[in-house]
Amino acid sequence: MRKFIYIALFFIFIFWIFHSLQAYEITKKDNQIIKKIENKLFSIIDERDSVTPEKVERLFKKVLTKKLSERKRSLIGNILESLQYQYFLGKYKMEDINKSKDSEIYEYIQDQMKQEYISALAILVFNEDGALYEKYIGTSHIQKDISLEEDHLFLLASISKTITATALLQLYEKWEFQLDDEINDYLPFDVHHPFYDTPITFRMLLTHTSGIADGGALDDQYYYWKDSPVELSYFLENYFTPGWKFYDKEENFHDFEPGSENEYSNEGTALIWLLVEEISGMSFNEYCKKYIFEPLGMDSTYWRLDEISSKIIVQPYEGTKSIEHYTFTDYPNGGLRSTVTDMSYFLQAFAHDGVSRNYQLLKPQTIKQILTLQVPKISEDMGLHMFYMNTQFNIWGHDGWEQGASTIMGINLDTGIGVIILTNQSDVELDTMLEKAYSYGAEIDKQ
Repeated sequence: MRKFIYIALFFIFIFWIFHSLQAYEITKKDNQIIKKIENKLFSIIDERDSVTPEKVERLFKKVLTKKLSERKRSLIGNILESLQYQYFLGKYKMEDINKSKDSEIYEYIQDQMKQEYISALAILVFNEDGALYEKYIGTSHIQKDISLEEDHLFLLASISKTITATALLQLYEKWEFQLDDEINDYLPFDVHHPFYDTPITFRMLLTHTSGIADGGALDDQYYYWKDSPVELSYFLENYFTPGWKFYDKEENFHDFEPGSENEYSNEGTALIWLLVEEISGMSFNEYCKKYIFEPLGMDSTYWRLDEISSKIIVQPYEGTKSIEHYTFTDYPNGGLRSTVTDMSYFLQAFAHDGVSRNYQLLKPQTIKQILTLQVPKISEDMGLHMFYMNTQFNIWGHDGWEQGASTIMGINLDTGIGVIILTNQSDVELDTMLEKAYSYGAEIDKQ
């Protein structure tokens, strides 16, 4: 009986809305009345479990199918927006109508998207049992009006480095090399720091302490709507060999002895790519497919544009300017495209002794090394190509920035709760969003 009373109350309020709309113009007094109606609707929605979002949705659908003047549509639109509706050209979609933590974090994300001009954002908070919070917000392509969906691909930027490092560390597990071996013993050409005699090791590449810098030659290695026609092995040999095409000792190396300081190095990761190919005897792309992507079920993860046919790639933007899809020659340091779901399969292994989806990605002792501070005297957050991102929540992970891409992922080793956030906008700081998302996920996990 109470259920019918609540539904009846809703019809009364809907009648009240139309009565109010007929009596008032869009004035300050109108807004006060609308706010009063909102509060009464909220009070019923929040306090009566029997009133479900589906029932409210049906009620508003009946209202919105009627012929209304633009003034009336505007007033009703204000009410619907306050109730977490999206209203566009007479159609609407209910996202959430309760004032819970879910709506709070959703509103926070929407605010950040507006401030940072993010048109598409995917977020997944998960544990070993699956998703705790998952949203796909915005538009994959503004001009084509394509709404973002879960299988749309984002450019991962530097999060890609964690895949590249994993490939190398799988070979380390097979006793193919030791972390403190000199890389020149495994490369087809030598890499020497021009200012110091100290040899560069695998560990130095994995901890960004090699002294290798990202020189100006990289600026001309972006290619739009196609994969780079420049072979990465050719580029690297020319980059590190004195007197060759891309060599510049002042730009290509930092002025510190290898192993003595920590400076982020994209070209150090590019060398990891070459080491994987040389040691495994396989192409890097095929190696990743065979030993990482396919065993984990990462069916929507690609290094190359020419392998993406039926999938939609989220359009990158810098501010309000769209950017054509692109690759760069040193792609293993930031050129992977994937989804939050696929990356959750990968990240989950780091909180479960290297196992995800019944596949032993890495051995427990290797995971422990990755998630241990490697050079604590010179870096407070550097593991093996992973960072200790948040001491408050014990989160390890990685973030990334590229043209039209800002990304972040992290996982708590104690709770096993992970967060992955992918966007299509340049230079967005996502650390705070990751913290809020993790906190929300931890609350849900306790329930």
